[in-house]
Formats: sequence, C-alpha cells, structure tokens
Amino acid sequence: MLYGLWHGEFGHDWYALRAIGALLTAFLIAALGGVPLVAWLRRKGIGEQTDKTPIEDEELVEQIRAKAGTPTMGGLLIAAAFLPACLLWGRLSDRSLWLGIGCFVALGALGMVDDWKKLTGRGHKQRGLKVRYKLLIQGAVGCALGAAVVAGLAPEAVHRSSASLLSIPWFTLSGGLLAVVWFALVIATMSNAVNVTDGLDGLAGGLTVIALVPLGVAAAGERSELCVHCGALGGAVLGFLRYNRHPARLFMGDTGSLAIGGSLGLLALLTYRELLLPLIGFVFLVEFGSVVLQVLWFKATGRRILPIAPVHHIFQKKGWPETQIVARFLIVGVLAAGSALLLM
Repeated sequence: MLYGLWHGEFGHDWYALRAIGALLTAFLIAALGGVPLVAWLRRKGIGEQTDKTPIEDEELVEQIRAKAGTPTMGGLLIAAAFLPACLLWGRLSDRSLWLGIGCFVALGALGMVDDWKKLTGRGHKQRGLKVRYKLLIQGAVGCALGAAVVAGLAPEAVHRSSASLLSIPWFTLSGGLLAVVWFALVIATMSNAVNVTDGLDGLAGGLTVIALVPLGVAAAGERSELCVHCGALGGAVLGFLRYNRHPARLFMGDTGSLAIGGSLGLLALLTYRELLLPLIGFVFLVEFGSVVLQVLWFKATGRRILPIAPVHHIFQKKGWPETQIVARFLIVGVLAAGSALLLM
C-alpha cells in the first residue's frame, strides 16, 4: 500500500528499508496486540491441554503438566501482525508476495483446525488431525505453490526460466512435475520441522528469527519483494516472543508453527537457497529428523533408537533447565545460520 507513495516519491524500490518498516510495524502490532489476545483466550478457556501431549515419560509429563491452561493458538497474533505489515509495505502487484501470504494463510488455517480439534477433544484419539491428513494437506499446499511458480504466476520471484527453475549442483529438476514435488517436499518438511521444535518456551520463535536473517539477506540480494515478507514475519515473531519467552504466557500452537515452517521453506525455494536449509534451519531439521528416525526405527525393529524424541526432550530428561536448553539451541542456530551466510 505504501509502496506506491514511496516509489513515486523516491523513484526506487528500497527493498531493505521497506523490509525494516514491515518488521517494525509487525513487531508493534504483535507486542501491543498480545495483551488483549491473551486476556480473550483466557476468558474463552482456550488453553494448552497437556494431557493431549503424546509423551509416555512420567517425569516429562509432570514438567509439561505445569504448563496446562496456558493460552494457545498464538499463531493468530503472529498472523494479525504479519499480514497487515506485508500489505502495508509490500508491492501488491508482485505475485511472489501473494504466494508467501497464501502459503502462510493456508498452513495457518490447517494448524488452526488441528488446534481447535485438540481443544475440543475431537480428531484422532482426541489429539487433532491424523498425521497423514496433515501431510496430505501440507503436500497439496506445496504442490499448488510449486505449480504456480512453474506456470509463471510469480515471475518476480524467479530470474530463471521455468525450464531450469531449480538448479541444484548434482542434478537439475526441470520445470514441471519434479519441481512441483520438490516444492511440496521442502515446504511440508519445514512446516513439520518447526511444529516438532515448538515444545519449549521461546525455542521455535527464537530459531525462526535467526533463520530469517540469511533468508532476508538472500531476498535482498535478489532484489525480491520477499525481503518484505521476511521483515514482516520476523517482526511478528519478535513481538510474539514477548509473550512466549519463559515462562510463556502464550503458545503459538500449530496455528503458528505450521505457517511459519512452510513460510521458511517457501522463502528458501524462491530465493534459491533450499540447499542451505540444513544450515539455515539446522536445529529445526535435527529435531524433526530425530522424530522421523525414532518412528521408522521403531516400526522396523520394535525398539527405540533414541531415549525419547524430539531431541530437546532428551536434555529435559537429563535434568537441564528449560532456559538452558533453549539458550544452547539458539546458540547452535546462530552458528549454523552464520555459516549459511558465509557460504552465500
């Protein structure tokens, strides 16, 4: 919305400055809007139901039980800050910006349905949507976004033709079905990775802000409108962290984690940095990988390869304070993201 005035006045796009404007706008909305949202969620009784957490370890169950009743679905706050900031500072004629908004809204809606089913005791074992259904919808969203890019519906996001949309050093996914599948795989993986990591106060949010730094730099380097997306999402999550830092007064829930993870995957794809995701989202992917490994190993052998998954629960079982686990994971995230920046 402000793009037209800004561009008409200065004659330049000023991607980085508009990204900073989006960051500050989203931060203020989230930081100020959290107070009434938390109060409203408490009045409505929309709080974390720790008995729905699929953990069998009694010691961990006791730790988690202390968080029962904490307002959840904080992804609503992130969305309420992210979307206006994008619309205010973004160039609305840029279809890549709308792809990012569409990804966030679609996966956020999926997470909201999942959260609501948990809160109302519906769904699979009263724990929300079945995993396979979530995966199918995440994959469908990724396919739709990939198809849109391959079809040229977001030309501002790509500087190469769809015939060489995804150039990867050891093989090339040509435009078409393979590229669409690649989008689905990356977006679904990151969406679930952030969801799995969201188990300790401030962990998923802090790692999101860290991951957005190299992605924002990549978007600015490509002179892409996606840097406004990065700024808006970073500001929204920073404002949310005011209420999510330990001891958390608000949890993001699947409403936030699925949307954030999908957005990180899409940003990496559209800035051609998906091969750096193992560094940019290192902790996210380690957490997710531990869960996948645990499930596959158990199905194959009937035994567990890890004491418990995801990884942060292992350190909880060792008796580490939650704040110490979060702090050390964030340090690892900074080092990994910094390495990604150097490789850029």
